[in-house]
Amino acid sequence: MPFNSFYQRVNLAYKSLSSIVAVPSIPIRLYSKSYRYSTMASLMTPQAAPSWDFSPHSLLRKTHELIRDSKLFYDSLVQIKEPTVQNLVKPYVHHENHLGRLESQLTFLQHVSSNKDLREASVKSAELLQKFTIEQSLRNDLFLQFDKVWKYMEFKEKDYDFELYKYVEKIYKDYTRNGLQLTQEKREKVKALRMKLASNMLEFSRNLSEQKEAIYFTKVELDGVSDSVLDQFEKITENDVTRFKVTFKYPDILPVLKTAKNAATRKLAYIGDQDKVPENEKFLINTLKIRNELAQTLGYSTYADYSLDIKMAKNKGIALQFLGELKDQLRTLGLKELQALKKIKEKECASLGTPYDGHYYIWDHRYYDNKLLRDSYNVDLEKISEYYPLEPTIKGMLGIYETLLKLKFVEEVDPNKKSVWHDDVKQLAVWDAEKCEFVGWMYFDLHPRDGKYGHAACFTLAAPYTKEDGTKSNAVTALVCNFSKPSTKKPSLLNHDEITTFFHELGHGIHDLVGQNRVARFNGPNAVPWDFVEAPSQMLEFWTWNESELSALSSHYKTGEKIPNDLVKSLIATKHVDGALFALRQLHFALFDMAVHTNNEVENLNLLELWNKLREEVSLVENGDTMTRGYNSFGHIMDDSYSAGYYGYMWSEVFAADMYYTRFAANPLDSEAGIKYRNVVLARGGLYDMKDNLHDFLGREPSKQAFLKELGLD
Repeated sequence: MPFNSFYQRVNLAYKSLSSIVAVPSIPIRLYSKSYRYSTMASLMTPQAAPSWDFSPHSLLRKTHELIRDSKLFYDSLVQIKEPTVQNLVKPYVHHENHLGRLESQLTFLQHVSSNKDLREASVKSAELLQKFTIEQSLRNDLFLQFDKVWKYMEFKEKDYDFELYKYVEKIYKDYTRNGLQLTQEKREKVKALRMKLASNMLEFSRNLSEQKEAIYFTKVELDGVSDSVLDQFEKITENDVTRFKVTFKYPDILPVLKTAKNAATRKLAYIGDQDKVPENEKFLINTLKIRNELAQTLGYSTYADYSLDIKMAKNKGIALQFLGELKDQLRTLGLKELQALKKIKEKECASLGTPYDGHYYIWDHRYYDNKLLRDSYNVDLEKISEYYPLEPTIKGMLGIYETLLKLKFVEEVDPNKKSVWHDDVKQLAVWDAEKCEFVGWMYFDLHPRDGKYGHAACFTLAAPYTKEDGTKSNAVTALVCNFSKPSTKKPSLLNHDEITTFFHELGHGIHDLVGQNRVARFNGPNAVPWDFVEAPSQMLEFWTWNESELSALSSHYKTGEKIPNDLVKSLIATKHVDGALFALRQLHFALFDMAVHTNNEVENLNLLELWNKLREEVSLVENGDTMTRGYNSFGHIMDDSYSAGYYGYMWSEVFAADMYYTRFAANPLDSEAGIKYRNVVLARGGLYDMKDNLHDFLGREPSKQAFLKELGLD
């Protein structure tokens, strides 16, 4: 997922007159197609990489400077007696463009720093900045200045620069969505509600990042879990009994759920993972109440109506119809898949001499899904991962993007370590291979550690834009993942899911980098409607299911040999195995999200009952004798962009499948199609209507046909 910039969190401009601290540029060389350093002449990056050399004190000092200087700037704008595009809009644009970079740095460190004090300072910085931004976004005097400009611009689009016209239109829309057209009393109410929402979101996110919960099992209880996985667990011995510490980080918990033979072990692991961070429930409940009150104050019947007003679906009726039809279409196929899994469970119970009760529980699913792959498709996911050591596999993935999109990636090492926030982090300079132009900076932070963001995401650290002198300020983006660390016995190995995840997040990073608009807020994934934002990355996942690409990426960690063809073919044959059940699981999240955001009586909502009832009804697997609180770690629902928007994951897959099958299926490495995709879908960002961009790329209106075919519903 792309992590939201400040634009999405509070929907209005912010920033300060502080400049970014940067390290000097140093010479670099480009990777050749063999992914080694080439003999091309050294190139100098025109834009230095950001420095991450912050202390808690310096970070907060920068935050206060940013707020102080930004307030002075906004105060100066309201003094303009006759506001125009020239004296109001252009300075505002440059202010927003230039100074978002530091804000992103200051607030990003809460997710990745290994220093708890620095993480806390970053959280505090985010709190201060959000409070300030909300205050400025509700300044009536600033709104009146833009109101004057918009009144004489609104019906004269052809008389103005298109990008500036769309910018003022967007700013004005943000103001009205913030209630600036309302009475002062209601504006103050909106302000208070937004302040509380921002605080809740920060606390919810911090609790997830800081959680260190774990569950302990003996080796007997972990029967079926491979020795290589057991080696990565911390061991605790008490009273001569050794237990393995299984955290709820992905590299720990998923192998247990997939391979532990003991159903009681899987059940405990599942419940523990689902019920972590119980302290988040109060923040979610309070957030739902506030969102409902906010929407009604702003004139919307529900929060879903407010949220979807700026998405492609436009209203909750269309989104709910899409989800409902998909649920009904998938049910028959899902039940068929479920019956096949039940037979596998029944067969295993018979072989073990244990009774089979005819039930299939939620903690059974990953295990029997994995067993189906092994037994029926001869797919050993752990064996396959031996052919995908992290370093060469990532170089190979970058090579695909180089070929397809005509980019070059270069790892750059700063001996002073000021250009990275942790020793694990890799820093890459990205270039346009055809124009020999610098595109921007990309960071890879790929291994778990205490206090780090626990999932996989792409963080926009700076969108590209054109500076006042006409030169370009380049993008900065970071891919944050949690792949297993290398051990003394072997390097970090990627399973196929992780390969797909990385390719997906890398797609968001490329979207960040290649924007060509002059205004930062129109570039990158954060600029497009949030029910399209996943489509570019979802489309790129198709490459990780192609035989030629999987073979090219492979290199056995011991021998360097390519993966055998039979292994690749058996893996590809599993692409749609239990696909309906997976899609139904996604629909459970989406329908829960819509249910809580279309209910005007939030105080009467029983989240525990709703979550579990919907899961059993939609995803078709049984809860058994337990009810869990997975919503406490459902981070998307607390995010302003994904709330009442999780349907977008499925909605955007319609466009992803259509783009791939129309332009790339016949030749996945067609650089001509790749360049068109880069220029039309990615580089245009959010400046133009996304439906127009899709029409230009596809040569027709989008179609559901490829999407339904992927789901087995054509």
